[in-house]
Amino acid sequence: MHLSLRSLPLLLAACLLARLYSQNSARPPLIIATDESWEVSGARVRVHEYPLSAEQVVMPLFGGANQPAIAEHNPLAKIIPGSNPIWRNRTADSEGEAYHFRKTVPLGPDPIRKVTLEVNADDVARVYINQRLVSAENRDGTIKDGYDDWFTFRSVSGFTYNRAYTYDVTDYFFSNVTNTIFVEAVSLAFDGSHAYFSAKLVIEFDPMPPPPVKQTPAARPKPQQVAAAPAKATPLPEKVVFEAGRDPEIDQLTVGSILELGHVFFVANDYRLDTASYRTLDALVAFVKRHPNLKIEVGGHTNLRPNETFAAELSTNRARAVARYLTDNGAPASQITFKGYGKSQPRVKAINIAADKANQRVEIKVLEK
Repeated sequence: MHLSLRSLPLLLAACLLARLYSQNSARPPLIIATDESWEVSGARVRVHEYPLSAEQVVMPLFGGANQPAIAEHNPLAKIIPGSNPIWRNRTADSEGEAYHFRKTVPLGPDPIRKVTLEVNADDVARVYINQRLVSAENRDGTIKDGYDDWFTFRSVSGFTYNRAYTYDVTDYFFSNVTNTIFVEAVSLAFDGSHAYFSAKLVIEFDPMPPPPVKQTPAARPKPQQVAAAPAKATPLPEKVVFEAGRDPEIDQLTVGSILELGHVFFVANDYRLDTASYRTLDALVAFVKRHPNLKIEVGGHTNLRPNETFAAELSTNRARAVARYLTDNGAPASQITFKGYGKSQPRVKAINIAADKANQRVEIKVLEK
């Protein structure tokens, strides 16, 4: 095909528009559905009456990790479209047979817009995403036959093979990390015939923000008079460490006061809280609940080593993880916000072991009291 010189500008313009569109368009939705690629515990597990602790959720699968089988199911079962129902074997061996299922989902830097979970099980299933239980309190429909009350299972799908439930789980997922879906499912099949877990997650993304445009400032003529000395930057507030057994007096705090959380640790380059952090965070929950007029911001900060994008994501995810721990353990959500500051507010402008330790921190800022 021969192109005329007249058509060349139009072709170049079309290529430019296509490139701009590809840069600004969102990544297609990611669909995670139950199939043979999930892991299942190699042996039955004991059904836990209450939700699992964070340590139990991340423990190795009991009996080792195995691949599940595509399960048989009742013809009237509301299997989630696009998913395969899975179980340890094709059918349940007995009533009360329970297993753990797991799926890991690595996500890149694309901003998450919305995540929807659809689930159906025969008979009962509980879902944890990144160690956090998906609450059944806001599910659609009514509890059937009182089985959830009897089982105290707080399940997202309970003894309702012919019902499918939908949940918004957007806040359960994080960018730039490997997310973990963990399921505890149990068969209540009286005849030992069918048991399965069927689910699908749809992760929708926002477009990536455009990279910042660096502008070269125009040269300014040198002033004839002696310039005044530049104003000194406002120093960061002196830190007050908050930890268990070391609560500050509320009367000593003012709007803007900063409390640095002591003994709060994360997995390296990750947002996951170390269990050693729980004692301090539990004390903070109690402190917030004692002062209902107190409103705080959880702020995450990194050291100066990572790039801007990674630092912003990591600090935001860590701040969000702390805020979620507080609200999941009883602190009113209306009193807590969170924000990631990346590496924009270092306490020490240096890169070494001591500076890193001072800069990578989680702080509590008093917004109202």
